[in-house]
Amino acid sequence: MIQLGEQDYKYVIQDFSNVYVGAQYSYAELAESDDTPSRLKDAVYRVFYKEVDPQTKIAEHLVQLKDDTMCYLAFSQLRLQVKVTFCVQKQDKKGKFKEEYETKDYSLDDFLTDNYIREHQDTCLIQEIYFKKRHLMMMHV
Repeated sequence: MIQLGEQDYKYVIQDFSNVYVGAQYSYAELAESDDTPSRLKDAVYRVFYKEVDPQTKIAEHLVQLKDDTMCYLAFSQLRLQVKVTFCVQKQDKKGKFKEEYETKDYSLDDFLTDNYIREHQDTCLIQEIYFKKRHLMMMHV
């Protein structure tokens, strides 16, 4: 089981072409953050607040996301990528098992069709979501 502190994976970071959002943010925290781009705040208020409780964490929502909702449509317009870390038991040369962490990046559709994440929620952690600023600017809200 992966233990988190209160502020772990709660951030909004922007570089030249991407926006990275910590998946432990709730939608209310994301909307209130000064670092959140205004267009993303607008999408949160207009789309996500209509379908999801504002106190819901982004990671929790992604696991339950259905492909026939407006939230899915908004995420797919962003061409959302999801970064997930898995705790895996690996056997070394001496036969001992040890825990290792592997990180994978998924597109939204790949993430939603991967049943392993839903089955092993206690051994995986959705770290962050990220997308291109260009897709955010083209997003229809």
